[in-house]
Order: sequence, then structure tokens, then C-alpha cells
Amino acid sequence: MRIAIAEDYDELSEMAAHATAEYINNNPETLICLAAGDTPLGMLEILVDMHRHKEVDLSTVYYAGLDEWVGLGPEDIGSCAKVMSDAFYNPAGIPKDRIHVFDGLDKDIDKQCRSMEAWISHHGGIGFTLLGIGMNGHIGFNEPGTPDTKGCFSVKLDNTTKTVSAKYFGKSRPVSTGMTIGWRTLLDAQTGIIMASGELKAPIVKAAVEE
Repeated sequence: MRIAIAEDYDELSEMAAHATAEYINNNPETLICLAAGDTPLGMLEILVDMHRHKEVDLSTVYYAGLDEWVGLGPEDIGSCAKVMSDAFYNPAGIPKDRIHVFDGLDKDIDKQCRSMEAWISHHGGIGFTLLGIGMNGHIGFNEPGTPDTKGCFSVKLDNTTKTVSAKYFGKSRPVSTGMTIGWRTLLDAQTGIIMASGELKAPIVKAAVEE
């Protein structure tokens, strides 16, 4: 593990974007998994700009959506799929056949999980993943106490996650369950980056790194 400390959020975003672009340039056709939270948004914006300036070709790789709120679809404000479409996939012009995400409106959650597992397997596993870390230490929706197994599964959301969710939706929504790629599958990635920014994340970063 290598720890890199940035001066501010802009520098953090630049560092993460350039690391992601370097990986993509060296590994076209690989599978990428990017988080849809607040922290990566600056990095995604820089990546799209690099793509427009032909510093990286974001259309050479494939994408797996990290997670999704059960009950929210791709057009719902705050859904992981919509965040990624608005901030990244659409601005970069990524072909839809290179993207696979969870559908939170599908009543058959197990089918959604098996479909994502098949997508990951078809592409030889995740090559690169860029993740955030939650206020309670979650990665994706791998909440504290969730199974430490490979694959994808549904998770009962921690109260901290449910409280924080309101900032994504702009209003209170009764979300209680999420679908996610499991932590063990993410650990199998060839390269992984976890981003954290701001004083509120300092205690959980300290716990993750030191404890």
C-alpha cells in the first residue's frame, strides 16, 4: 500500500485522474470500476477533459458500476447509474455496450448480482478500480459487518449511510438496501485507488490506515 497526501481536493483529483489515465493507456480493453460518490467527481471531470484533449481514450476500456441503491433506477436523481451517466459516461461519449450497471428497479436482486458477476468474469476480472470511503468506512456498499466474500450481493444499509444519502437525492427517500460488488472481488483488481477528502473523513482514514 502506498499513501499519497494531496495539498487540497483539486490536487487529489488531478493525482487520481492521471493515475487512472495512465492505467487505461497502458491497459486498453480492460475492465474499470469507478465509484459514483462525491469524492471522485472532480477526478471524473478531469478525466473527461483529458479524453477530449486526446490524452486518454476512455472508450477503449469497459466499465462496471460499483453499486446501486435498491429502488432507484438509472433516471432517478442520486442513483449511482445517473451520477455516472451525467458526470462521466455521457460527457465522455462512452458506448453503452461498454457499460454494465446494477438496475435498482429490478425486483430480482439476485439476477442483478449474477449479471454483474458474469460481466466481470467475461472481462477477466476488474483491472482497475477507483473507490471512495464512507463515513463509517464502507467501500461501495460493503458496510461494516457485511460478508467478506467474492461476488456481488445485496446489503442492508447502515444508519450512517442512510442518513448521508439525503445529500444525493435532494430529499429524503426510504432507501434501506443496496447492491454492491463485494470487497474481495475489488481486492482482486490489478490496481486500486481509494480517495478520501476533507476533515470529516480524517478519523475513518486514520482508523483504516493505522488500526
